[in-house]
Amino acid sequence: MAIKSIEITGYRSIPHLILDTDNITAFIGRNGSGKSNILSALNYFFRNLTGVYDEEGIFDTANSLRNEICIKITYDLRQILKIVQHNLKSAVGEEEEGRREYETYYQKIRAMARNDEIVVRLVRRKMKAVEWNIDYNARQIIAAVFPVYFIDARKIVLTDWTNLWELIGDFVKLKTEKSQEIRKEIRNRVESDFTTAKKLEKLEQIFEEQQVNIRSLTSKQMGKILAEIALGGQMFQYAERNLQEYSNGTNAYNYTNLMIAILGQMKQYKLKEPVIILDEPEISLHQVMVDRLMENIFAMSGRIQFFVSTHSPRCMKMLLEREERDYSIYHVTLSEEYTRTAKVKNLAEEESRERAIVTETYANSCFAKMVVSVEGETELEVLKNKYLRQIFPALKEPEFVLGMSNSVIQNLASPGSRNYQVPILSVIDMDKVLEKRQGKNRFQFKKMKDVPNDREIYWYGKKRADTLQVRRRIQSMCEKCNFTFQYPLYSCQDQNFRCLRELIKTYYRNYDMFIWDTTIEGALITSKNCIQFISCMGKYIKDKVKPAIWNDIYTYLQKYDREPNIKLNYLRMIFSGKSDYLLTKKQLKKENEKINDDIWDTLYKIPKTGNWVSFWLELYFLGLAGLDSSDEMRFRKFCNWLEKEENQRKTIRKFKNDFVELHTLIEKIQMTLA
Repeated sequence: MAIKSIEITGYRSIPHLILDTDNITAFIGRNGSGKSNILSALNYFFRNLTGVYDEEGIFDTANSLRNEICIKITYDLRQILKIVQHNLKSAVGEEEEGRREYETYYQKIRAMARNDEIVVRLVRRKMKAVEWNIDYNARQIIAAVFPVYFIDARKIVLTDWTNLWELIGDFVKLKTEKSQEIRKEIRNRVESDFTTAKKLEKLEQIFEEQQVNIRSLTSKQMGKILAEIALGGQMFQYAERNLQEYSNGTNAYNYTNLMIAILGQMKQYKLKEPVIILDEPEISLHQVMVDRLMENIFAMSGRIQFFVSTHSPRCMKMLLEREERDYSIYHVTLSEEYTRTAKVKNLAEEESRERAIVTETYANSCFAKMVVSVEGETELEVLKNKYLRQIFPALKEPEFVLGMSNSVIQNLASPGSRNYQVPILSVIDMDKVLEKRQGKNRFQFKKMKDVPNDREIYWYGKKRADTLQVRRRIQSMCEKCNFTFQYPLYSCQDQNFRCLRELIKTYYRNYDMFIWDTTIEGALITSKNCIQFISCMGKYIKDKVKPAIWNDIYTYLQKYDREPNIKLNYLRMIFSGKSDYLLTKKQLKKENEKINDDIWDTLYKIPKTGNWVSFWLELYFLGLAGLDSSDEMRFRKFCNWLEKEENQRKTIRKFKNDFVELHTLIEKIQMTLA
């Protein structure tokens, strides 16, 4: 590994960052977060290492008083010093002149090392030249031993690969005396032909008369020419076809792979540790090509050090799947005009299940503006509903994942688990934290795995009051309170029970969790929209169940007309929800064995996996707009209707009244994204 660490201060949007690098170091994050500024800082450093390179806009634009840039790179010399030591021993039998030349070079490398490393620092102040902490000769050696190659598919002329000959020339480069020997041999071969010899003689006379001389070829230039002659040409083709015949994606893929392959061989034959910096290598590539490119990078990661900036969940997925722990991922974000980085936690050896199921969907969490982790498909169906997204465009921005019902998925997608700098909101049912004790009119407050309850005692002030004190009150109510409820479904309007649930919701809000009063079904079927729900969904229920069951359902709905809360609980449980006491159909039977079989048989008749949620929301919003549900253009007409500001305000106001919990969740998402 060539580069051990990088430190950048004051470069564009980067106030200060330190990167501990690896064989593969990846930068991920949204557009405009500062990934390109990190690569630009590296480019500025390497171009100035042995040359003079200036660029506009490199200083901190947010703070005009900051007038200094500092870029510091620590190189790891351990492998190079081992090779130097070996070569010095094996050079004993070589010719005196050649041995002296390389001994001097090797001794310079050894002299530079401090604890098997060397720190190279660039400092640039406004209106002043670049300053270095080491001299030019030392920087030349660094540039030669640790060559750096930038590949940005957007800036390369993908149909002209002639710049690769410079790399090939460096690879084929001969020792000075060998170059001279070959040059003499070529001259002799050419002069053996009388006509060609005459032509050369005339050329030399012309140059002499015109006072023109030819500068001698360097070893690298000689190597380039020899390679071109030996390989029979200079223009690259792929599969015997011109590069112009291929797409940019294919040419970018082949160009990158060719460079990787050549540099991989260079490490075998040369005293070099190459570095490749790839800026969005996935551009224009099919996912199969992305996979193959990443596999090539993995295969060469022991010979070449890679820095990769990417927006590709595919690349992220493949890195997370990798069992070898030779990579680092940095999540880059922009906060208050400045770039921040956080090192992503790699999957540990024991996290084999996470590695096995990782997909682009979960990897995409690290590129999201926000992650919303939900329990089930119903929540996804609601939050991705096209009508809701049209009314509340903020719902298009988060990444929604099924994490709260699967700890493996949550561990993959949760920013807290992987150290992504992305806000997360976890949405869960009340029964995950509150459970009725069987056979007793008491409840148990359950601990969530990722909530650090044991730390709350050490907090103070408002934070302590909002967590520890609220939790103690919840536990006290669970231990001491008996709540009033109504048979047969354990409906409950007890104010103390409502208070308990509100306290729980308030408590978990401190941990970025949103708790439903009961379940998502309870948020969709509410006391405010119950009458409209029956009106819209009555035919839906009738079509989905047997006639005898429908007759029983209709009978009980009429029976509970004067007991609206029981009626509300009954509707929710028809659609596979839970009662106020957070009981399922089976739990209800255990708690009340005498429950009427006719009513018990009508519960859970509409499964969660049905399309009733989308159907209900569509009928609700079309009803607000006065549109026909059988019209094939109904959604487009609704969107046109919603464009009027008055209609939009009316829709949001009515929705807020009829779906209080759901609107509260959407507001929370909007506030987080703002």
